[in-house]
Amino acid sequence: MIWVGWRQQRVETLIAAAMLAVLAGVAIPVGVHMASVYSHEGLAACAGSANPAACANSLGSFQLRFNGLNVLFTWSTIVPALAALLLAAPFLADLDNGTYRLYWTQSITRRRWIVTKLTLSVVASVAVAGCLIALATWARAPLDHLNGRMSTNAYDTEGIVPVAYALFVLGVAVAIGALWRRTVPALLVAFAVYVVGRAFMDSWLRQRLLSPVKTTWLANGSGPNLNQTLVINQFISDKHGHELAGFAGGPCIRSSGVLFSHTSICAQPHALGTHVYMTAVYQPASRFWELQGVEFGIVAGIGMLLVLAAAWWTHRRIA
Repeated sequence: MIWVGWRQQRVETLIAAAMLAVLAGVAIPVGVHMASVYSHEGLAACAGSANPAACANSLGSFQLRFNGLNVLFTWSTIVPALAALLLAAPFLADLDNGTYRLYWTQSITRRRWIVTKLTLSVVASVAVAGCLIALATWARAPLDHLNGRMSTNAYDTEGIVPVAYALFVLGVAVAIGALWRRTVPALLVAFAVYVVGRAFMDSWLRQRLLSPVKTTWLANGSGPNLNQTLVINQFISDKHGHELAGFAGGPCIRSSGVLFSHTSICAQPHALGTHVYMTAVYQPASRFWELQGVEFGIVAGIGMLLVLAAAWWTHRRIA
């Protein structure tokens, strides 16, 4: 049955592998060149300097030069989702076309057919997501050293969350397909659910998976370095961290004790006086793996529960 299952989904597996190969074909040369430039220009020491302003031009030029890699991996987050949809298709197609009856009337039992088909899909989906993680982690290493991994384009392609979303998409697809028994509509709905769920997680839920840190400091003083953090909100406040209404909508971005903004107030923080403060609400960079673990547990857990639900429904309810 394993051989039969592989034969049925080998085309989909090869398509998923081809997507990864195209991505690697673009990312590897750029990653090699970026690592060479990073080392040649001594940006590692520059990034760790006590006076990063002295290297601002070099760092800015480097990040602007290789911003295309950020864009590439931002879009690459869709690869595990598409691969999972492709790998769910053989299971759905058998239910849609009724060919599962042929297997069940032969020497293959329902349970064996269901377990083999779904296990192959799960393993292949995890493998595709794992390859993307390895590629992104290697290629983006210099950018991660400079910017950290809390930004969306790094967070969504590194760590373990790509595996979670691959399992989530697979689970949604097979669960809808088991109920609906229509391959193409089930895949389209599953992709729509993925897009909506991903947008909800990236824009709102991820920031609240763990209680954020809130820090308040004098506006004309030294504050925390928020370069590599996930900033949820930042505003001018009183010493208790309450936002001052007159300055709402004009937050400043603090980096290594320096305020950056297009507004004159932020450019000249002493103009705020000695009793005005800045407050930032953020997830620190040190919580990267903790956030990844919580998000993985939620998303992958939902995905695997849906896979099990599809298996149960197919075994008990489909004749």
